[in-house]
Amino acid sequence: IPRFVYNYPASETEYRDVTDASLSRVLAHIAQLKPVLQENSDVIAYLQAGFIGAWGEWHTSSNGLASTTNRTAIRDALLDAMPKDQFVQFRYPPHLMAWFASAPGESSALNGSAASRSGVHNDCFLASATDVGTYSDNASTRTEQRNYTMALSKVSPFGGETCDPADEDGAQPRTSCAAILGEGKQFSLTYLNSEYHTEAFHSRWKKDGCYAEVQRSMGYRLEFLSTEHAATAAADAAWPIRIAVRNVGWARPYKPRQLSVFLKHRVSGNVLKLVTSVDPRTWTAGNTFAHDISIVIPSTAQSGEYDIYLALPDGAAQINGDPRFAVRPANADNAGNRQAWNTALGAFSTGTIVTLK
Repeated sequence: IPRFVYNYPASETEYRDVTDASLSRVLAHIAQLKPVLQENSDVIAYLQAGFIGAWGEWHTSSNGLASTTNRTAIRDALLDAMPKDQFVQFRYPPHLMAWFASAPGESSALNGSAASRSGVHNDCFLASATDVGTYSDNASTRTEQRNYTMALSKVSPFGGETCDPADEDGAQPRTSCAAILGEGKQFSLTYLNSEYHTEAFHSRWKKDGCYAEVQRSMGYRLEFLSTEHAATAAADAAWPIRIAVRNVGWARPYKPRQLSVFLKHRVSGNVLKLVTSVDPRTWTAGNTFAHDISIVIPSTAQSGEYDIYLALPDGAAQINGDPRFAVRPANADNAGNRQAWNTALGAFSTGTIVTLK
């Protein structure tokens, strides 16, 4: 999760005098970075906007970058620098509300629009009533901003870090397990920095016993529920298979990838990797999905029995064949049912067999 910054103050109270760059210099730097970001997009989860002000958090700019016009110019340059299927996270919900009056819904979740590619990173998550300036001091306005962010985060990634509320008088951080479990789910939390200001938050979650649940729940968590298919298949002919999956995490998958079916010959060990049209990015949090798929097995396929695996390889061509980048489902290995994660394949054995005639 890269963020480019011109300064990095030593503490949360030593940031007011830091400097950034002029708008022309920022836009030139983004243009220089564009080919680097494009080339490495396979291993970039999403980009944080950066550049403006202290820590690149879009405040305290020494060059007027926080104005509406300059913010928008930098936003457009950043979105253009990233591939059209990847996201840019911005620091403040009011900025996004000014750009996009309504949060995008599920119908536009994957359409590549600027609204659907823009998310929030909250770098003072749970730190005070306003999350130390993330939201308005006005309670009514703050509720609108939080509700907008919750809706947006069902479409685009939301994450950040906890922080020291020292910069806000009377701050009351929400450090309990109830707070992180409730708001983590509400805001579709995809990640949280595990190395910054953990004392009041992470340490308490460990002490109170919910830390492991928080780790399990952040982002997507996919469970394969069932695989149903015909017992036999013929080469160069349609073979129907029904696959059910559940997302028990707090967020949806965001990186492009396709559900694949791997068939491993029980004698030769040859593997057929068959890609389906199912897009896991549609597997929204807390829901179950069943897909009826028709797969055509290549005419050159060897006859005999095949073990069936389900796979979620990375969608980027550079690492599509690297099993280290495949998503491992949350299913536990079950020797009795011959269900297990295969590290070499980056795929999960369903325990079922198909015979190719």
